[in-house]
Amino acid sequence: MSDCLVIGGGVIGMMTARSLALAGAKVTLLDQQQCAQESSWAGGGIISPLYPWKYDDLTNELSIASQVVYEQLCDQILEDTGLDPEYLKSGLLMMDEFNTPEAKIWMQKYRLDYQPHARGALFADIAQVRNPRLLKALKADIINKGVTIIEQTRVEGLLSSNGYATGVKTNQQDYLSDYIVVCSGAWSSEWLSLKERVFPMKGQMIVLKSDPSVVTNIVLDQGRYIIPRKDGRILVGSTMQNVGFDRSTDEQTRQDLHDFASQRFEVLAKSKVECHWSGFRPASKSSKVMLGRYDQFNNVYLNTGHFRNGLNMAPESAKRITQLITHEI
Repeated sequence: MSDCLVIGGGVIGMMTARSLALAGAKVTLLDQQQCAQESSWAGGGIISPLYPWKYDDLTNELSIASQVVYEQLCDQILEDTGLDPEYLKSGLLMMDEFNTPEAKIWMQKYRLDYQPHARGALFADIAQVRNPRLLKALKADIINKGVTIIEQTRVEGLLSSNGYATGVKTNQQDYLSDYIVVCSGAWSSEWLSLKERVFPMKGQMIVLKSDPSVVTNIVLDQGRYIIPRKDGRILVGSTMQNVGFDRSTDEQTRQDLHDFASQRFEVLAKSKVECHWSGFRPASKSSKVMLGRYDQFNNVYLNTGHFRNGLNMAPESAKRITQLITHEI
C-alpha cells in the first residue's frame, strides 16, 4: 500500500510524483499506456502560455512560478540522471496581439515588458525544453527517487469505504492508498465524475529539418508557433480540433503548417517534413486548471485540465498539490 497514488504518467503526473517523493511519501504512479506518450510528449515545450493575458490568474501564477524554477530543475535532473532535457532560453517573438489593450493591462499587472523587434515583440526571457527528452529524464529521475511506476494499467474508478477513498479499481487489480492524485489529463472524465468535464482537444504538429541559424527565437503568430531546437529541427504547430480521441493526421493540415512556417521563413519551404503527429490537450469549457481537493472525497486531489499549459505549469502545480497532501500526513 502506498501513501499516494498518482493517476497519469504525463508531465503533470510525473512532476507530482517527484514532488511527493522528495517530500518523503511512498508513491505509486499508474498509467494506462506508457508514461510520457500523450499530450506532454506531443506538445511544443514552450515554458509560457502562448498569449498569457487570455488566461485566468491561477494559470498565470502557476506558469510564472514554474518559469522561475525550470532551469534549475532541468539542471538537477540532468545531474541526477545524465539525461539532458535541453532547456533553452530562446526567447519568444510574438508577431501579433502584443499591443492590444488586454495585453498592455496584463503586462503592467505582471511587470513584464518586451523588446521592440522589426517583426513584432521579443519576450527575451521565454524558454523551452525539448519535451520528449524532459519526459524521458523525468521518468528515470522518479524511478531513482523510489516511485513505483505501473504501466499498461487503466483506472476504472475509485474504491471507497465509509465516505473515504481507499484506492482505485483498474483493469488489472485494485490499488490501495491513503491519498490519490488525479493527473490523467484528457482521460480524467473517462473514469471520474467531475463538476466540469475534461475532454480531448486534438492538435496536429510537424517537424522540419533545417539549419540552427535559420530560426533563432520561438515565433508566435495567429495562434500558431515555430520552435527551433538546438540541432536545427523546427517544430511547427498547432491545430485545435474538438473531435474526441481521434488520433488521425491529414495531408491538408500538414501542408497548412508547412505553409505557415515557410511564409515567415522562406527557406523552410524547401525543408523536409520529418514527422507529423497529433496529441490530446485536456480541455474544459472554462479552460481553467483543476487544482485542489476533489469535492466527493477529502483524500482525493485533482491536478488536471491544464489544456495547452501542462508543461509550463507542472512544477508549481506539483508543489501546490504536495503542500496540500503533506499538510495532512
